[in-house]
Amino acid sequence: GICTMVFAWSASRTLAQYPWMHCPVNEFRIIPDHNLDCTPHPIFQPAYWIFPSQVFELLPRHIARALPRVVQICTMLPPENELNTRLPQEYELGPCVSGYDRQAHSHFELVIRNFYPIQIHALWLALFASVVAPFGGFLASAIKRAYGLKNFAAWIPGHGGIMDRMDCQFLMALCTWVHYNTFVKLATVSVPKLSYLFSLLSQDEQDEFLSLLMKKASKPQTV
Repeated sequence: GICTMVFAWSASRTLAQYPWMHCPVNEFRIIPDHNLDCTPHPIFQPAYWIFPSQVFELLPRHIARALPRVVQICTMLPPENELNTRLPQEYELGPCVSGYDRQAHSHFELVIRNFYPIQIHALWLALFASVVAPFGGFLASAIKRAYGLKNFAAWIPGHGGIMDRMDCQFLMALCTWVHYNTFVKLATVSVPKLSYLFSLLSQDEQDEFLSLLMKKASKPQTV
């Protein structure tokens, strides 16, 4: 499982840098004769991520301080003569300074820079593939048992059909589809989708929508 997640983290970063891995293709050619050029989806663009600081609060502080790239953030206390004149939310935050007594622990911070968001998605899918997906074999066995079958097919002698070798993909395909539609897919608006949603409205709602649409259309367009 650990090796799978390490491979997913590194491979997804490498593949995200190639347009042929994330740009849509409108036609199929065995030998491509042009270069793909598109605006990458946000998950394929370099970004930075602030690791949830609440996770480090579950660890002893001496262990959290020892973690690489983790910075302890402290609240810088004002001089004693200003304590009564300044509100706590006005105190400055900054990296803790060893030996400085006018500071109080606030939280631990870990900022991951120059990474691709697809790497986070790849980690979750790799974790699912390592822990849960192997149970797809039990699901496939239950299906065969329900129909009184020993193998799905006989294409691979001694191993059954291709489905017998890919039974884990039952759960993995479902997980990937749910993950994509929940966390990755951007909401899009199209004429067919609007037409379908319009048909779901009641007659009064359709009239109200058309009235608002006519008002919008009658307003002059500004550039």
